[in-house]
Amino acid sequence: MTDTSPLRLAAACIPIRDSGAGAVEVLMVRRNPDLSFGGLWTFPGGVLEDADGPLPPDLDEATQHWGDPLLLTTAANGAARETMEETALVCDVASLAWLSHWIPPLVGPPKRFATWFFLAPEHRGTLEVNPSENDDARWIGPSAALQACEQGEFPLTIPTWITLDDLQATSSIPLLIDRCISLGATRYHTRAIPSSGHRVMCWVEDAAYKTGDAETPGLRNRVRATPSGSVIERIRS
Repeated sequence: MTDTSPLRLAAACIPIRDSGAGAVEVLMVRRNPDLSFGGLWTFPGGVLEDADGPLPPDLDEATQHWGDPLLLTTAANGAARETMEETALVCDVASLAWLSHWIPPLVGPPKRFATWFFLAPEHRGTLEVNPSENDDARWIGPSAALQACEQGEFPLTIPTWITLDDLQATSSIPLLIDRCISLGATRYHTRAIPSSGHRVMCWVEDAAYKTGDAETPGLRNRVRATPSGSVIERIRS
């Protein structure tokens, strides 16, 4: 555990395509073992840069408007840029659909990134992995990725796991995009709470989000994970 670390801004793209069998596939990359999150499967993305657009001069995560249109455009530009750098695919920024926004717990992670996740239904080019950042890439269905993770063959971070779990409920690209537009982006601003034998990561609808006590009775919106992250259980009620 560490003290709270400064929050940096990042964005990720989720290129999506029709599998041809009535399902959706997403493009995932495996991080270079020598880098942060090495060996984990994730989505193309990275830290926002000045060239992506206006960034907040003074970031206060408690009051920042994460859906500010100018900042959202900056994040979309950054997500598309990172995807091109990592995979050589060119994503149409205008077609990106904002899916979610993540902030890690205040205490614990040595690096903290406030990250926008975008669906990218429109993309072109030939997939080519940039070996300086990733050592593999794969088109895969969300359910297949989750199953492979459960079998220990496809390690994921919790935000990636949750994103795949959210995506597996919808079987077509138009339905996914309509869902983003109608429901809006989901805010996963995370609180970590100690619990016997597990880490509990919860979000604002969870009864424990304010109390800090995992046993607080009431609604649940959380995951439980073993310390290694090899077993993740989502609980919603």
